[in-house]
Amino acid sequence: MGKVLGIFSAPGGVGKTTLAANLAWLFRESDYRVLLIDLDPSISLSWLVVKEQFHLIDYESKGRTITEIIRKIFDEEKEVDYKDYLISRGYPSPQDLELDLLMPDLKLTEVIDNLWINRPKRELIIDKVIRDLGLRDEYDLVIIDTIPFFDRKYTVMLIYAADRLLVPLRPTIIDVYRTQTILRSLPKASALSSDEIYSNIGLVFNMVRTTKQKESIPKYKDLMMTKLGNQLRFFDSSIGYYVSFSRIGTEEEVKGDRNTVKEKLRGLFEELREWI
Repeated sequence: MGKVLGIFSAPGGVGKTTLAANLAWLFRESDYRVLLIDLDPSISLSWLVVKEQFHLIDYESKGRTITEIIRKIFDEEKEVDYKDYLISRGYPSPQDLELDLLMPDLKLTEVIDNLWINRPKRELIIDKVIRDLGLRDEYDLVIIDTIPFFDRKYTVMLIYAADRLLVPLRPTIIDVYRTQTILRSLPKASALSSDEIYSNIGLVFNMVRTTKQKESIPKYKDLMMTKLGNQLRFFDSSIGYYVSFSRIGTEEEVKGDRNTVKEKLRGLFEELREWI
């Protein structure tokens, strides 16, 4: 049975969407059957993987979105074949191995908000979608990317749906403060104990720009564990700034970019694969 990896963050701009796509790429190259679910109405992940704007508009206009899947499951109580909504694209480039993707649209916010207000056990919305569609049977790994913690309902749904939760943050005091603040709020928001939540969370420092920042990471880890307890897991690997702004799969890609990204992500990938 496949696993579900959820990715969320406290602030925006921490590189989690690029991280989701590139980790999916590495897992796919390691013969994993991988599905990406984009739960951000801005369709950032979908744009990164598909790249073809008119294709995305076409899928949205025809209702071939995760939004429509959720609406049919809950509002119309219909059985849904997710393959009718699936986008498959070679990533990073069309000639590479395909990644499967379910994209959202701007209506996702409205659909989730209505369900959150009106439905009992609202925290299980995404978990029910995954189960009803049989995604764990079809894929070795489902990676869900969602919006930052500005709207906490998405994070709460992710906690209940995912086996593991990856939380990227930059090596800055403001990111550390914001991340530990939202982690402390999750038990109350989700009605789960801190042990239940923290045991499934792994934190990774992303977008590390300088040697000084890298040298600060152990201090930040100690600070967060002092505030939140030793059950927090930090990955040993950190990720350089280059990875989040690499241009693999675009016209701006230059020779060697992919090998560099793979090299810089290899440590986290191996740690993550073992943890999952």
